[in-house]
Amino acid sequence: MRESGYQSKIIKGIIADGGTAITGTLKTGEADIQAGYPYSIMAKQDMSFKPKIILVKLAVEVKTPQDYARVMRGVKEVDGLYEIFNETPLKEHESLQIFKLNNVRKRGGFALIAHSYEQVKEYMNENK
Repeated sequence: MRESGYQSKIIKGIIADGGTAITGTLKTGEADIQAGYPYSIMAKQDMSFKPKIILVKLAVEVKTPQDYARVMRGVKEVDGLYEIFNETPLKEHESLQIFKLNNVRKRGGFALIAHSYEQVKEYMNENK
């Protein structure tokens, strides 16, 4: 399957779970999918706190499983950010992609490299 097929599956998963997501022609280095992901928070309603769903910023850089494995040979997560420890397996533009994903994370958003919606859900569940 081509990368666009993986993008489509991830977008369908986000939308099915109550989120919103788009892909298209973006600036160089921007993540393939820009989304609002449903996120549960405790909000004050009347005199008590009740769960409320909000949409949070989610950026997903989609790779095929083969490209994902290649990129992750040169990248690891350290203190919640991607760190490039070996540039050899990375294509020239992928360093910029990683930099921009880290910028989203630094500003309080969520961002990851993935090839499946299951990876997205796992990442979001780990970061609640």
